[in-house]
Amino acid sequence: MAYSKKAQSTYDKKIVQFKTKYSLSELQDGERVKAYLEQTGQSANSYIKQLIKADLDAKGFNVNNATTIDMKSLESNNDADNTWN
Repeated sequence: MAYSKKAQSTYDKKIVQFKTKYSLSELQDGERVKAYLEQTGQSANSYIKQLIKADLDAKGFNVNNATTIDMKSLESNNDADNTWN
């Protein structure tokens, strides 16, 4: 199905998109994620969405409290959550 450029542009304005990239120094972690996704049959998109949702839910973060969040508290929680050994 072919979409017009205008229709695609309108759609793109309605969505939220993120991108991740592993640099050469992070290649081992990238390969690890790739192997996990292949083993479990998950797409990178669904896996990343799951991780982000779980992280934000664990922090009790939602759009309603976005303007009052304590970033230092989040950063200390993130440091404790980084268990990529």
